Amino acid sequence: MHKQIKHSRLSPKSASMGPHVRQVVPSAVGHIDPFVFLDHFGPFERNPGSAGVPAHPHAGIATITYLFQGSNRHQDSLGHDVVVNEGDIAWMQAGSGIVHAEGMNENRTEPERIHGLQFWISLPAKQKFIAPDFFHYAAADLPLITIGQATVKVLCGELNGQQSPVQSLSPAFMYDIQVPANEVVSIPLVEGNSLGIYMVNGAIAVDNKTLLPTTMTSFEREGNALEIKSSEDSHFMLFGGKPLDEPIVGYASFVMNDMAQIQQVIEAYHAGEMGEI
Repeated sequence: MHKQIKHSRLSPKSASMGPHVRQVVPSAVGHIDPFVFLDHFGPFERNPGSAGVPAHPHAGIATITYLFQGSNRHQDSLGHDVVVNEGDIAWMQAGSGIVHAEGMNENRTEPERIHGLQFWISLPAKQKFIAPDFFHYAAADLPLITIGQATVKVLCGELNGQQSPVQSLSPAFMYDIQVPANEVVSIPLVEGNSLGIYMVNGAIAVDNKTLLPTTMTSFEREGNALEIKSSEDSHFMLFGGKPLDEPIVGYASFVMNDMAQIQQVIEAYHAGEMGEI
């Protein structure tokens, strides 16, 4: 049975992060459990000396930065200092709390085109306060497979026997998919999982609806395959997983299960327990 669309909307531009950022999840269609957040940034030209995102805390989630173009410097209060390049994944397990900065003090001498995504995945209730950690996965280590004429990069989870090296505490999958024009592709899925598609470029038809760039679409849980028909060369992200079905309480950059936990991590941050950069 093919997946059926639940909601589909264009993603709004960010009111706070500037004209080059779109707020996708939950702004367009709500949560794609266990995914609670997605921002699409770029493409834009970043000039030498321009500021990135200064130090700020996270707790209760994993943050994932994935670049289509450009590079990004990750720094955190555990001492990690890594330049993440095109096609790489920066996977930060915030857990009980961590402070990080992105794109600061990169010392570039030439302009750079930046384009990518940032996801947040809610951690399971029993692991909300797990010790924080950070993992950098190079593009060359992420499986690349073909399904029909489609090229699929398995960022997280498994597909057609190919397992990503990414270790997610929440049962999630993320696929970066490119399909040539005038093709029909069927992507196998697990019955009962959540599913979302975010269109980066091109045009595809799914469940008799045409999806265009910056459209975010969520699907019903029923169904074990997704049929995609491309009318142009198309690029999109497919993501979801086994729903946690747990309360989601967000405050600033913290995502917990109740307000008592939110207050706990706020106090921990102000007490300096999450460290500093």
